[in-house]
Amino acid sequence: RVGPGHLGPCFVHLSRVTRDLTPSSGRVNTDTSLPHKIPIPGYGVVSPTTMGDGGGDEIKQHDTVPGGISLLGTDGKRYVVDEATASYFYEIEGLITKDPETPEEVEERTVLAGNALEEAVGHEMALSMDARCSRVMEKLLAQCGDDNLCRYLGGITTGATDFHTLCKSLFGSRVAEKALGCVCARVGRTPGDALIEKVTPVLVAISDAIAATAVDSAYDPRVSPVARTHLSLLSGRECAPAAKAGGLAGKLKGGTSAAGGFGDAVDAPAERHVFEAELRRFSDLVLASLEPELWNLSEDACGSAFLQALLTAHKGDTASLNWIIPGFLGCAPEEGTADGELLANADAGDVKRLAESRSGSHLFEAILRAAPKGLLNEIFRRFFRDSMRSLASHPTANFTLQALLAATREPEHVATAMQELGSDFGSLMRERRSGVVASILAACARLRTGERDAAKNLARGLTAKGPARVQGRSQLAPALLWMDQHSGAAGGRCSVLGAAMLQTLLKFPPDAVPHFVESLASMTPAEASSAARDAGGSRALEAFLTNPAHKPKLKKELVEILREDFGKLAVSACGSHVLQACYGACDTRMREQIVQAVALDEQKVAATRHGPFLMKRLGVAEFAKAPEMWRGRTEKAEDTKADFAKTFGVAEDVAVGEVGDDVEVPVAAEKKKRAREDDREPSPKAKKEKKEKKEKKE
Repeated sequence: RVGPGHLGPCFVHLSRVTRDLTPSSGRVNTDTSLPHKIPIPGYGVVSPTTMGDGGGDEIKQHDTVPGGISLLGTDGKRYVVDEATASYFYEIEGLITKDPETPEEVEERTVLAGNALEEAVGHEMALSMDARCSRVMEKLLAQCGDDNLCRYLGGITTGATDFHTLCKSLFGSRVAEKALGCVCARVGRTPGDALIEKVTPVLVAISDAIAATAVDSAYDPRVSPVARTHLSLLSGRECAPAAKAGGLAGKLKGGTSAAGGFGDAVDAPAERHVFEAELRRFSDLVLASLEPELWNLSEDACGSAFLQALLTAHKGDTASLNWIIPGFLGCAPEEGTADGELLANADAGDVKRLAESRSGSHLFEAILRAAPKGLLNEIFRRFFRDSMRSLASHPTANFTLQALLAATREPEHVATAMQELGSDFGSLMRERRSGVVASILAACARLRTGERDAAKNLARGLTAKGPARVQGRSQLAPALLWMDQHSGAAGGRCSVLGAAMLQTLLKFPPDAVPHFVESLASMTPAEASSAARDAGGSRALEAFLTNPAHKPKLKKELVEILREDFGKLAVSACGSHVLQACYGACDTRMREQIVQAVALDEQKVAATRHGPFLMKRLGVAEFAKAPEMWRGRTEKAEDTKADFAKTFGVAEDVAVGEVGDDVEVPVAAEKKKRAREDDREPSPKAKKEKKEKKEKKE
């Protein structure tokens, strides 16, 4: 006889072989090729269906129910399924391997799922915690009716500790998370009253179960993801820490992407129905239990993720966030405290340590993304002003500074960042802190402030340790595109951050970045071709060619530089986008050359994934059959476009000026206003200033 103490380590090792558990996310990736019987050295052969889950602590043989399922939960109870029921679910496993395709098959599967879940009544816990049957339960829950889904959720919340026991299980946590995800899908944006009445009692029971064991649930790598899914269900929005929110694209809002085009905006609407009353009740219960452990939770990967989910769930709820965020930062303002004094008792040293912590910095970033306007201003005033240089140099805290610049709507914050960091752009890039510089540039583009000063500081930083010109050509654009390569374009791929910064600069007004535009239009053919076929460089070139604010003459110069490599661009996936931008920026003669170059390499281009679309877009087949007809169609399209632009001003007014995170004002209105002002008779002083400005420019 082998004691449980000997089998415990074997189960842990076996779980690592059959499933990959990631503590940072709590997700378990199922290996569907799990063998029916697994040999364990020294112990013979063990079937997955005979494993006791036990929260991952031990293996239990079927010593009470031969051929059935017998599992020991973390609450000390044994969950048993008789042999007939277990065999029934093993048979169903073979019937649901293939997803239904026709409406008839979908209806049959719904009936099958409903019948199977009726058989599971009373055995939900054991079936969900079993290695084999848990996968069957996941598929059944996704395809059953609303009544069966609610009955299952009621079955796993019958006892006060049942739900927590299920979530502590290696396999049960996956089923619980799947069930809550199915409820999210069923609720949608406008659920019916009948569904709300069915779901609400179950959600209350789940909230009470998680709140009763809040500390253990937040720390546990299996329970924490389930709790975050529950928050997503209550709040109507995805609360799991998302890469998009804290990643490069999220921090460069307004630079490489449209401002306000992200779901992490403070006032972004919920995606689904919000259980507002239950969300607030659940948050009150959980935070009351977690209060003594908040600082320790911020240092734990799972705990920090759970706190981030709480912030995301309350996004847009200013009243709740004004007491939740101060609590996370170590202070408890009294009720009725005025805005601007909510963090008066916060310790700056504790907040700094939070920003410098690997797990805590993620929580701090989530705080900055969710903070209401008044609270964000107070955080900036107390913890960021006069400290930006030290934060920007820190390997972890610099990400919180980037998150602040991505979240702010105040030009004052950007101006302060320029004042404290503008002269250090060069040293920051050499210290490999280019993300801070890129975030400042994106904030300038988004808020339309400080563009000229930002471009000047960046130009000084790029030329501080290298030549400003080589053979009469400005090196600003190549230095930015190959920022991490000592050998320039010959060194390989473009820098991701460098290309993103150049793309952001090209959104600035042309008179703020003349040197960068000139440098881009004067690159060597090798540099231009290398950048055009790179994932990051191609976006920068495309941003320049498609921006109507830049001079057509400079665009034609860049197209002329790329002329010898039109065929290479057509074959390249990234280069094909630049080629289309070139086609739109040049005249009919150059367009004909582009189409001819693509036609010469027609077989190579057609063999690529993007080739058929590119050839159809350029009209390659039409040009090969009837060149004169192609020219006529092209000229007619140009005339139509010119007439439309003359009437509506679309040719130059398609650009949109971004004033805030999600406030956009068409440039057309601004141009009309300027035209009306220009029609007025200028004063002598204005004439003199205009003349001096013109002479200075010349």
